Amino acid sequence: MSKFLQLVRFPNLVMIALTQFLFYVYWIAPFDDSYISSKLFIFVVLATVFIAAGGNIINDIFDVQTDRINKPHKLFIGTHISKKSAYFYYFLFTFVGIGLGSYVGFVIGKSWISLVFVGISALLFLYSSHVKGIPVLGNVLVSLLVSSSLLILIVFDTEPTMRGKHLNLFNAFSLVAIYVYASFAFLMNLTREIVKDIEDINGDFNANITTLPIVLGRNRVNKIVAALAGITILFTLYCISEYLQGQTVITIYILLTILLPLLYFIVKIWQADTKREYQVLSLLLKLIMLFGILSTVVYYYFIELETFQYILF
Repeated sequence: MSKFLQLVRFPNLVMIALTQFLFYVYWIAPFDDSYISSKLFIFVVLATVFIAAGGNIINDIFDVQTDRINKPHKLFIGTHISKKSAYFYYFLFTFVGIGLGSYVGFVIGKSWISLVFVGISALLFLYSSHVKGIPVLGNVLVSLLVSSSLLILIVFDTEPTMRGKHLNLFNAFSLVAIYVYASFAFLMNLTREIVKDIEDINGDFNANITTLPIVLGRNRVNKIVAALAGITILFTLYCISEYLQGQTVITIYILLTILLPLLYFIVKIWQADTKREYQVLSLLLKLIMLFGILSTVVYYYFIELETFQYILF
């Protein structure tokens, strides 16, 4: 069981579920009375988690050759789990995920939502089978797919944002939060994906996978990663100045858990050279993403809604 949980990246699945759950509890349900019920939302979370699990499995199926070199201790397919069983679990999780998401769409009268889940599943397969080896494009695609776990929440609002001639203020409040967090998730994951490519450069080279570090070299890509982290810092500072004016507690939280760690990351990535150093930096980015998710709780309890609405409009 432990090997199977590692195969599906169970901690990552927990982060996806936690992100969607916290957004529903703290950013959507209190401010959007037209959103789906909590019972239906559970199916949305399960659908996302199952499709993500399937995506992780198919990624490992196509990565067997590179994992023999990069991560022999994490090579599960062909050792602990047969390739045939892996394909079975991939199709099972993917179809269950599509089915659950389609069910919610059918209940709320938006049957086209099933196409969204089918599209995400298809892109996950396309990423693993073909796009992953294309420099930059593969990194961008998987980062967009990660951020889609938040963006997909938008389609489950049972009424449009515009009601008659008046904008639903709380709905707009939720939308801004989703877009901000999805953008942050995209930037953070893009940075981490490139760090992982640097970490796996030897296995990718032997498997004839052309990643950015293989094309440009490790030192140049280190600088690109540092620049991406700098862009993330600038984006975070913009969000603070735009939406969090006078919010001291939240600002301090972001400074300590996101901005300072990112500055530390920039310093370390600039001089990183060994596989171990890249592993530590990848873990640091994952922790920053976790703190970003948990900031939803801090926002909810410390932000003054009236101040945010005044800034927004």
